[in-house]
Amino acid sequence: MKKIRTLLYIATLLLLVLSASANDDFSKAIPVDSDQPVVSTVSLHPAGKLLVTAGDDHVVRVWDLASGLQISQLKGHTGWIRSSAFIPNSTLVLTAGDDGNLWLFDVLQVNPPRKVTAIDFSISRLAVSADGGVIAIAGFSRNLILLQTKSGKVLHTIDTQTDDVRAIDFSSSGKVVAAGGRDGCVRLWSVDTGRQVGELTAHRRRIRDLRFVADDSMLVSISEDRTMFIANLNDAEAGYRIALGAMIPFALADCGNSEVAVGGTDNRISIWNLKQQTVRKVFQGHTGSVTSLDYISRPGGLGGIVVSGSFDTSVRTWPLGPVSPVRVRVSEQSPASTK
Repeated sequence: MKKIRTLLYIATLLLLVLSASANDDFSKAIPVDSDQPVVSTVSLHPAGKLLVTAGDDHVVRVWDLASGLQISQLKGHTGWIRSSAFIPNSTLVLTAGDDGNLWLFDVLQVNPPRKVTAIDFSISRLAVSADGGVIAIAGFSRNLILLQTKSGKVLHTIDTQTDDVRAIDFSSSGKVVAAGGRDGCVRLWSVDTGRQVGELTAHRRRIRDLRFVADDSMLVSISEDRTMFIANLNDAEAGYRIALGAMIPFALADCGNSEVAVGGTDNRISIWNLKQQTVRKVFQGHTGSVTSLDYISRPGGLGGIVVSGSFDTSVRTWPLGPVSPVRVRVSEQSPASTK
């Protein structure tokens, strides 16, 4: 009987992960437990069915995005979880945090959790290449570490020339990895050789997040200097900086079509059109700083969905497209709205 229940559980989760429907309602509210911890990382499964959240209680939570049901809790960390990312074309999610451990969890719980590596400093950010073969981790150290996903073997240990690295991203080709930290510079390295291939003097203070966008033609970074820097990787002279006002940005997500989502201490998510250098939409509803963002496109070119996590302990979903509903998310904290 136990075996039958397990098989039914796995079959149900597989349907959630693999099924796709044009009638999906991405704007349904996700019920949030009153004892939800501070949320410091959110990751959407590439199929758009599952969501992973984690924070200061050391637990990874897996949610069904459409129904809002919490499917499972994944345990192994002994410290605050700071970062997460799904491995493409799989049900495997990577998590890392203050305990210095990098874990690999199967959200279907078919395979047991695996500790990929353990290091002697807190990990603030991880990233995985588009083919899933290489992982990058960094944190309260000068080192950026590249590892082979399957074996956990260290491919390169790179001196980033700065401390407290909070931002990492791979190019979509997987050939270049970028990182930024306390000194405000964005540096780029070859994944194959580990050699530095570029440097951008982007900010005056610590970089909090960065992303390759527009088919790797641009690299966007946000900083505690309250600016967003957009580097044109095809023309070094064409980069520009956007002032973000009084807020300090913490999180950045690539929304496609040369648009990014930015969240931070103003409790809002702003959708910036990089070509026009204007804010297209603002999502409001959080009552604490926005700590984390992710985005996934909807099937059929119907826009997409932004997911945000916050110090207010809530997780919110926001439909992004040509026409968006006014009511986008309900939580125990406050009603959500757009403008």
